[in-house]
Amino acid sequence: MSDPNRVPRPGRGVLFRALLAAILTVCLSATAVAYAVLNEVDSLVKDFTQDGRTTVKIPELDIEDAGGARTFLILGTDERYADKKAGVKPRSDTILLARVDPKSRRIALMSLPRDLKVKIPGSGTNKINVAYEIGGPGKTVSTIKKLFRDATGEPFPITNVIAVSFGGFRRAVDYVGGVYVDIDRRYYNDNSTAGPGENYATIDVQPGYQKLKGQDALDYVRYRHGDNDFFRASRQQDFLRQLTHQDAIRQLLDVSKRHELARIFGRYFEVDDSFTDSGNLIALGQLGLYMAQEKAPVNEVRFPATEAKNPAVDSYLYVKDSDLKKTFDEFMTGEGSSNPRRLDETTRPKATATPARVKKKNKKSSVEGLEQTRTEGENMAVVVASEGKLKFPFYFPTLRKTGSRYADPEPRVYSLRDGEGKLHRAYRLTLNAGSWSEYYGIQGTTWRSPPILDDPDRVREVDGRKLELFYDGSHLRLVAWRTSKAAYWVTNTLTLSIPNSRLIAIAGSLKRLK
Repeated sequence: MSDPNRVPRPGRGVLFRALLAAILTVCLSATAVAYAVLNEVDSLVKDFTQDGRTTVKIPELDIEDAGGARTFLILGTDERYADKKAGVKPRSDTILLARVDPKSRRIALMSLPRDLKVKIPGSGTNKINVAYEIGGPGKTVSTIKKLFRDATGEPFPITNVIAVSFGGFRRAVDYVGGVYVDIDRRYYNDNSTAGPGENYATIDVQPGYQKLKGQDALDYVRYRHGDNDFFRASRQQDFLRQLTHQDAIRQLLDVSKRHELARIFGRYFEVDDSFTDSGNLIALGQLGLYMAQEKAPVNEVRFPATEAKNPAVDSYLYVKDSDLKKTFDEFMTGEGSSNPRRLDETTRPKATATPARVKKKNKKSSVEGLEQTRTEGENMAVVVASEGKLKFPFYFPTLRKTGSRYADPEPRVYSLRDGEGKLHRAYRLTLNAGSWSEYYGIQGTTWRSPPILDDPDRVREVDGRKLELFYDGSHLRLVAWRTSKAAYWVTNTLTLSIPNSRLIAIAGSLKRLK
């Protein structure tokens, strides 16, 4: 029986989920394809298959009508060069489903845990990742279809397959110059205290908004020391969301960059043979154009797997048919996970300062589940002021989630460069939400228009402060506001465990020393 605390072979975990889906989103947003004539699409096909790249024929895939929804299966395998040379077959350490639906105008992402107990057609019961070892992507497709069909009685269409390697992920991130990411806490492990069989990947990534290059991004999304699959999945989905807002990604979507985009996609990904069909590429481009125009949100559908009663003995994950039916409905229709309608150009907030507010006495919060934390915030503000390194106003929360605590006695004060290379000052306050691996934070920076603050879903005025609200489905993930000198925001936990009203109240409570 395998050790549940050991890094799974070969330590890749579910690192690919967000990045695989991110590049998929990029591909689907490639509006250039929608404008290409047939001979231009043929040229793009050549770009896809450069350097002798071949596609995979998968007869188990469904054929969708042009203009209909597409369901993509994205796989990350644990294949290593040494294993390939020795003839060891890989398994799928990452299994992600992405449904792009023009009818509901949303993109749904759902990760299937690799240890899920399933019936593999023709091979009995096993973990779902074994399906890839037995029969490659085709067997994985048929296994997923059977899983949902047996539980719901409904067909589960899968139209396309995309795969990527560990090295491809790292190189793709480096190719776009890195990714700006809001890191919820410090991620650190050097194996200095590890016992036999307990080595995990080393990592040292500080909290706060920053740019991660290939290796650091890889370390961040694959982190598993003291974590579990549910937190990793949420972290990777958040990485995806932030990746799609990068300027480098948006520049690649320009019509003039269509060949470069096709070459990048062909270089780092392996795809089913429909990606080299001219008609299919045109249909994908039209779908991408429509979804881009509609500013389709990306929503995570959480897979309701549960551990066995004794995980040390039984390493399978399980799912009830009734839970699987609800998940099927949410994934296919978007019921219960749609974002509020995005702001249009007449109501979208500008990157302008919030007017000075009338000074009010600090009142006890009327929102349940919050507690006062003014004194600790003031102490931190005094420390920052005495060091004289920040150079812009330091705001701290006077309210926090009940039971939460600051992860560090002092804020992290640092610098970061924007996409044009301009240096900005920043700080981060990190709070443990009161439960294992749950952190939220307060960020401030002189970079007033970072990618993470693009396209808010709503704006609410609280005590004269214009709060920009960013949702994932019905849950708030971030609340931001801006002054004439800086931008500030409060981030929810990775699992969005802080209720909307509390997150707004925390953001509204931010104060500075006078």
